[in-house]
Parts: sequence; C-alpha cells; structure tokens
Amino acid sequence: MDGTASSGRLERLKLWLLERPGSLLHLLHYDIEPGEVEWFARRKLAYINSLSGNLFEALRMALMLAICAPGLTWHFYVGAVLLLAQMRVGLTELRRKESSGQYKPSEMVEIWAKGIWLRAIFLAAFTACCIIAVPSERIGALIIYVLVLAQLELLLQFTIPVAGIISQTISLGLMTFALLFRSDLRGELIVPVMGLQLIALHVMLFNLHYMFATRILRTRRLKAAGETIQGLLTAYETHASDWMLETDASGNVALPSERLCTALGRDAADLEGVKLVNLLVAGPETEALREAARKLKPFHDMVVPIVIEGDLHWWSVTGNPLYEELRHSGFRLFVRDVTDRYTAESQVRFLADHDSLTVLPNRHNFQARLEAALDGAVANNPFAVFYVDLDHFKAVNDTLGHQFGDSVLVEAAWRIKSALGGQGFVARLGGDEFACIVDDFDTVDDLREVGRAIVEAISQPMEIERRTVRIGASIGIAIAPEHGATSETLLRSADLALYEAKSRGRGSAIVYDPAMEELKQERGRLELDLRSALANGEFELHYQPLHELASDRIAGFEALLRWRHPERGLIPPDVFIPIAEHTGLIVALGEWVLREALAEAATWPSDMTVAVNVSPAQMADFTLLKQVIAALSASGFDPHRLELEITETMLMQECDDHLQQLERLHALGVRIALDDFGTGYSSLNYLRSFPFDKIKIDRCFISELNAGSESSAIIEAVLDLASKLNMQTIAEGVESEEQLASLRALGCEQVQGYLISKAIPAEDLPISRQFARQKLEAADAMPRLPELKLEDYRVDQEARRA
Repeated sequence: MDGTASSGRLERLKLWLLERPGSLLHLLHYDIEPGEVEWFARRKLAYINSLSGNLFEALRMALMLAICAPGLTWHFYVGAVLLLAQMRVGLTELRRKESSGQYKPSEMVEIWAKGIWLRAIFLAAFTACCIIAVPSERIGALIIYVLVLAQLELLLQFTIPVAGIISQTISLGLMTFALLFRSDLRGELIVPVMGLQLIALHVMLFNLHYMFATRILRTRRLKAAGETIQGLLTAYETHASDWMLETDASGNVALPSERLCTALGRDAADLEGVKLVNLLVAGPETEALREAARKLKPFHDMVVPIVIEGDLHWWSVTGNPLYEELRHSGFRLFVRDVTDRYTAESQVRFLADHDSLTVLPNRHNFQARLEAALDGAVANNPFAVFYVDLDHFKAVNDTLGHQFGDSVLVEAAWRIKSALGGQGFVARLGGDEFACIVDDFDTVDDLREVGRAIVEAISQPMEIERRTVRIGASIGIAIAPEHGATSETLLRSADLALYEAKSRGRGSAIVYDPAMEELKQERGRLELDLRSALANGEFELHYQPLHELASDRIAGFEALLRWRHPERGLIPPDVFIPIAEHTGLIVALGEWVLREALAEAATWPSDMTVAVNVSPAQMADFTLLKQVIAALSASGFDPHRLELEITETMLMQECDDHLQQLERLHALGVRIALDDFGTGYSSLNYLRSFPFDKIKIDRCFISELNAGSESSAIIEAVLDLASKLNMQTIAEGVESEEQLASLRALGCEQVQGYLISKAIPAEDLPISRQFARQKLEAADAMPRLPELKLEDYRVDQEARRA
C-alpha cells in the first residue's frame, strides 16, 4: 500500500513539474518505441564508456590540489589519494557489472545514475573542504575552476540528465555552504550567483540530452526507413509487375528502363525516341490516354491495349507531368501489365449481359436493346419482335439429360442467328425461349417469311453426340409501335402470338392480332372448366369406323374424345386437347380414354379392334405401359385387339425409353400404329427403329389424291413399302367416292373418314353387343394381368438392336 501511494505521489509530482512554465523536464519526453528502450540505454552506456573516467578524475584532482596547495595540510593529499582510489574501485565495479550480462542496459543506466550521485557527494565534500582551507588570494581561482569543471562534467552527465542535475545540485550546494563559512566573501552575493549557475547547468544539461536523444533516434529511424525503402525497391525491381517509364514533352520514350525493354522484347536503342502512343493499339482507350496527357494533369489507372509478340496485352498507366523551370518537360509513367485482371473483368462484364451457354445476349441485355429501339421507333420506321419457343425440347431434356439439352440449345441458337443472316438482334431469354429484334423488313409477309425460315432451320435434324434429334419451333411476332409502345406491352403481344402458334399445332410463325387477347381469355376460361370436367363426367367417347376394303366390313373403331360442356355444348378436340397438353391434364384424360374404350370394346364382337390415340405426355416414366396394363386387366380385353396410335413427334428424340416402352407393349400383344405418316421427319428411320404393325396415311395426302398427282405417287410408295415390311395400312380423311376408288386401286387395306361414317356415340354403333356373361367369361380366360410385372416384358437391348 505504501509503495503504491509513494509511486502515485511521484507521478503527481512529475506531472506538476511538467506543467510548470519554466521547467525543462518536457525535454525528457520524446517519441521512443517500446522496442527501442534497451537499444537507447545501450547507446547511453556506449557514450559513458567512451570517456576516460580515471584519467579525468586524476587530472581534476591534481589541478585542484595545485590551486589550493599553499593552504593545505598533508591530510588533504592523503584524502585525495584515498578518494581517487575509491572512485577507481567504483568505476571498475560498474564496468564489471556491465560486462557480466546480469543486468539489462536500462538497469545498468540506473546503477550508473546511483554511482554519479555517490561520486558527487564525495567530490563535493572534498571540494568544500578545499574552499574553506584555501588562502584568500587563491579563492577566486578555485571558484572559477570549480564552476568550469561543473560545465565540463556535463559531457558525462547529459546522457543521464536526472542523475546529472542531482549531482550538480549536490556539488553547488556544498560549495555554496563552504563559501558562506569564509569571512572574506559576502554571503548575500554567493547564493544568487550559485543559483544562476545551477539554472544554467539545468538548461544546458537538458538541452544537450534532448539533442543527443533525438539525434540518435532519428538517425536510427532514418537508417531503418532507408533500409526498408531500399528493400522495397529491390523487391519491386525484382518481383513487381510494375515499371517506370519517362517521356519527353512530345510524348517520346526517354531512357527506357531494362524492365520496359524486357516487357516489350525490344532493345533500348529501338525504343528511345519512339512515340509512346505508337506502341499502343489505336482505339478509344489509347485516344483517352492521349487526351488525358494533353491536359498536363496527373491521371490514374488508364487501361490501354498493346500487342507484344503477336499477343494482345493490357497495360494500366498512371502518369504525372514533369516540369523544369516552370515548363512542361514530359511525363513520368508507372506501368502495370493487367492482362489477366482485365481479361477476367471483361469476362465478368460479358457474362453480366450474355448467356453463358449460348453466348447470346441475355434477357437483361435484350430488355435494354428493346427499350433503346422503342425510344427511336416511329410509325414509318417500325421494327418487329420475334418470340421463339422450342417445341418438344422438354422431352429432349427429360429423356436425354440436361447436358445433351444444353448442346441442343447451343445448336438452336446458332441456327436462329444463321436464319436471320446477321440482320437481327438475337437473345436467349431463358430455358428454351429466344427473342429477336428485326428491323429490316418492308411488309408483314416479310416477317412471316423470316419466321418460316427460323422454323425450318430449327426443324432440320440435329446431329449431336452421334445421336439424331429433331425439335421444332413456334414463333410469335409483334410489330412496334403498332402492337405495343412499351417493352412490356410489345413482349406480351409477341407472347400471345406465340401462344396462338402453339395452339394451332406448333411449327409456325404467327403475327399478333388484337383478337388474340380475347382468344387467350377464352382459353383461360376453358382451362378452368377443363380442370373440373373430368370429375364432373363431361367427357365422352365417340367412335369412327375403320373400314376394311377387302371384305367391305367394319374391322374396328377409333376412339375419339369429346367434351360436352354444360353451357357451350360439344367442344371440338382441336380446341381443348392443346389446353389439356399444356396443363398436363392430358395424362389423366389419356388414362380415362383407355379405360372407357377398352370397357366398351370388350362388348364388341371378338374380331373387332379398337384404336386409341396416345399423347406424348403419357410416354414419360413408362406411364403409358402402366395405364395399358391397368386398363386391360380391368376390362379383360384381348391385347391383340388394341391398337395404340403413336405420332412421329412422340419419337423424334429416338429415346430408348420410349422404344423400350413400345416394345414391352408389343410383347403384350398390343398393336402399334404410326399415325400421321409422312408429315414428320425421317419417317423411314422410325420404321427402322421399331417394327410398327400399322401405318396410317395422313389426310393431307388423301385430300389431294387424284390421278397423276404427287400425293398419289407418295401413297403408292407408302403402300408398297408397308407391304414389303409386312405392315397394315389405313388412310384417314376419306370423303369422296373417287378417293375411295383410288385407294382401293392402290391396294390400301383400311380407310376411315366422313364417307364411311363420322365419329358417333357408343350407343349408336352399328354392331351387335356381346352379353355381359360372355364378357366375364372372356375376362376369366384372359391371363391375370394384375399379377404381371413390367419387368416381365423387358426386351433385351442387344437383341433389339440386332
């Protein structure tokens, strides 16, 4: 507790002294780092040890004795010898402690300070005795000697200023006391003179110490800073990517450095005097650098291109103007090769506005371009927006994988750009949606022609990863500013036209019409009604006869779905089927059709077949196979009497899963018919991939059937091909006797159409029904299909390929 209180009092005293106006203690406070304390103490010790202490003490003692000699007895000489011996022993002991290494330099400074106090006491006492004993005629010389000696001692004591001022105070105090004992001196003059001497010593001592401390500390720090700077410069020259370059007032390279020569791969002689901008690639960046230099002001991090050994590099240049006698003399430039950083930043900027997969502009970029085009659009200078959506792409993505789908997207993007011939702006909006801005057209027919070119380009077979795929495209076209003065309105108009194109069977380009708005709303209302129609029992099946020409009889019926809306009446399939496919309701409807058709056909004569159309959505995840097995099991219907009509678009991806599913159905005994033959792509390839039981010739060929027509030749070729492949043929859309006669002559086996009969309800079919008992007996005779597993119908892939 006492030690703490004492320490607190000393700190308060020190603060009080520092605050005194006349105090020089503030000179003891200088900027010293914690790591410099011991170093600073070593410097003090080094200075103290540099002085010859023993010789100095001997000389001062001898000179003092010489001045005082007439008035001294032998006792003074003995005391002087003993005092010198004692100081020699003390000095030796101090240096021994210092060399022993037991004390830190700061601790040794404290020990030296105590030694100075003790020395001052002994020497001051001896000097006081001499003052008292010296004769009057020599007292003046002795006083002058003592005062001069006190100033000389500052050379030793200023390194330890506190100890020095204490030492001087002791010496002058005892000397003053001795002078007051002499009767030949006036005491009222002695004290002021000695006080002034003490103040003078105080000022000199503390100023000498301050200069000593600040000088060696600054020297040390300047040396350290110099070493650091030199190290940084050495590392900079050795490892940094920057280098310095100077030009004259005309912009010519002056004194090219070794690093500049190395960077450019040229000699200094070739570079000196060359205009700097001539080394750079001409362009907006170089011109911006030239303009910045013309302003004669500093500039920072201006990126410019330069070709070095055939490769494009990017330099970041920072420059400061140089002046001589107030005249511009050139620039000092700091150059850094930022090729890697600039390339990375350029890539980031590019990806911010472009699609990373197709490298086309992205939605954000398209939106900005569309806004800019709308700002300049006028009635006599219109432009068009094409909204392109890929048909059947989802099936490719789901069945062949996203990586394969990405390749298809890249190919589709390239084909769209090629179809436009560089005359339009093409962007990928996301997924399988693309958009184009076209301003080079004269009439709406020109736009339709461009749209057909895009559809045709995308519809061509794609050879990707040794696999052939076929997709399609539907396009909606809107014209600005006629169909929209804002980007949102214009894109909505194009989207409505796209929706119309899809509802018309896809694969077409439709120009927006204001009536499409009402049609879309109508479809929206139908979609809402469609979601509840199945649960409300609003669907029914009509059946169109399949007429066999050879026997002139009905061989079976095709089941056709009808929707009897409670308010709108009978709605045609071409109206609600696209909506059902778009919403995914077609899967549930397809299952209902299979169950109802087989339940009805089970009551027909045993030689009659039933044909059911299949939607592409039912092919996913072996859904069709599961639905067929469930319907056959529930109805007890003979699988050999069931015909599933598959369109070519369902097989355009040549998906192995689809083919396996058809093969398993075929193994059950179900007959597979290829519907709309001739309207798709590479139909012969499909016939090779799967052994269809039946080929259905599309109505478009039948409607143009007449003697010598191209359709007649095509039908004849199809019938001949089917005969050689042992496949049954049927022609749909027969509406005249002439068509029927031609088909009979060409050898077609079956026909259907309005000439024979339109689709009629089940209760109006011109057949005799089987009894329910016969139906149950037939069901009992059937295999127990619910116990069968899908794995039972797996077809060996190698055998299928063979």
